[in-house]
Amino acid sequence: MKKEGSQLKAGIVLNYLNMGLGNLIPIFYTPIMLELLGQSEYGLYKLSSSITSYLSLISLGIGSAITRYLIKSKTEEGKEAEERIFGLFMTIFRIIAVAAFLIGTILTMCLDLIYAKSLSSDELARMKILVFLMVCNTSLSFAVSPYISVATAHEQFIFIQCMNIISTCVAPIVNLILLYLGYASIGMASSSLVICLIINICYLLYVRKKIQIKPQYKNIPFRLLKEILTFSFWIFLSNIVSQLYNSTDTIMIGMIPALATTGVAVYNVGGTFNSIVLSLTTGISSLLSPKTNKMVFSGASNRELSDFAIKIGRLQCYIATLIISGFIAFGRPFIYFYAGEDYADAYWVAILMMIPNVVPLIQSVFLSIIIAKNKHKFRSIVYLGIAILNVIGTWVLMQNMGIIGAALMTGLALILGQGIAMNIYYKKIGLDIVGFWKKVFPIFIFPVLICAATLLIAKYIDFYNIITLLFGIVIYTIVFCIANWLFMMNPYEKSIILEPFKKIMNRKSANKSA
Repeated sequence: MKKEGSQLKAGIVLNYLNMGLGNLIPIFYTPIMLELLGQSEYGLYKLSSSITSYLSLISLGIGSAITRYLIKSKTEEGKEAEERIFGLFMTIFRIIAVAAFLIGTILTMCLDLIYAKSLSSDELARMKILVFLMVCNTSLSFAVSPYISVATAHEQFIFIQCMNIISTCVAPIVNLILLYLGYASIGMASSSLVICLIINICYLLYVRKKIQIKPQYKNIPFRLLKEILTFSFWIFLSNIVSQLYNSTDTIMIGMIPALATTGVAVYNVGGTFNSIVLSLTTGISSLLSPKTNKMVFSGASNRELSDFAIKIGRLQCYIATLIISGFIAFGRPFIYFYAGEDYADAYWVAILMMIPNVVPLIQSVFLSIIIAKNKHKFRSIVYLGIAILNVIGTWVLMQNMGIIGAALMTGLALILGQGIAMNIYYKKIGLDIVGFWKKVFPIFIFPVLICAATLLIAKYIDFYNIITLLFGIVIYTIVFCIANWLFMMNPYEKSIILEPFKKIMNRKSANKSA
């Protein structure tokens, strides 16, 4: 247990180090990349990525079942049963990988039918190459994904996060080299494929040599396939919803001649900031997913599960409100320096996505709980209905409001589905959603006040000066942290921050005594 605890703590630290690098590097990398690529080429790259992302649906949601069933089989029957389950998933995902490649190849050849009116012949030719390279990347990822799930199930967080950090740091360096050499977006797609191959080989070797788990293809429990597919079906519907939310806007924008690749570029820059919030707030809950599963399988009560969700939700809320309120306060000048004046609309796109996303982000543990309990059917049905409404509404609003209309409709759909409907459902199945909001809602007070004050100050201070902007962000962060430390954080939350410093001081004292 002590070893698992140290893996988890180190994993959380490394995870946030990775996210810190992942969000800091783009500040320097993205402006250079946008300048070297150009707005149109960047839009083409992101459009190709959005189209290819639909291939993830071929897995039918089975990917999210791997960790659950690996942990379940190991807990209930031991290592041999786990290896047979591993063999079952390897067989499934090899078939999925082949299917993804074949369907992706057909999709590549059919791009003319969709984008002939909005893209030039040269853009279509490059897009076909991009999509095919990304199809190969997706197929490769499918073929090896069970190995990554094994590492997660065994809580090998240090190795997992080290791989993530390497990928985070290497990818932009290689991309910039290829961009300077003139390989443009095709070079970026090629480098992603090579890096994916190397990372997957590392996972394969680590699982086989370090964890010493190999897939067994004798006595594969095919009898569980129906249960797994039933469980995964509702995850599959959720994945459809995610695609409709995250990628369909981009695809539809690319179909409108007046917007096309430039509209896609601006929309995705706005979406980048929403992704930053998503990655930082879900960093803890993603690492705690195995623990959530273990709590459910061990018979934890709804009270214990709710308390756990409240504890993590408060931590996520501090992070989310700092970033979102800070972006509202400083986002306009930041985007000016980050991407240029041609991307000004990205500010409103980001805000319209960020604010509605707060609720599902800080309640991500509740989602893990209902998936572990196999009670996610309602969520999938509701999300599917809201997502279809989002697609229809986005197409209508986009005709007059452009990319702002697309972001607005996506935000409204998030509020209806992931905000209102899911909170009603959590309460219905016995989770303490009222207690959650009593504990979490006060955390919003200081961000709102500090953000409003900063917007008023911005009328008298020019934050379009880079030094003034950076100084303002630092002061904002300090005031935010002090206010929450003095008036909002509980002893447990303070201990998380103080514990590393106490350990350092204790080590220094021990060294002096020695």
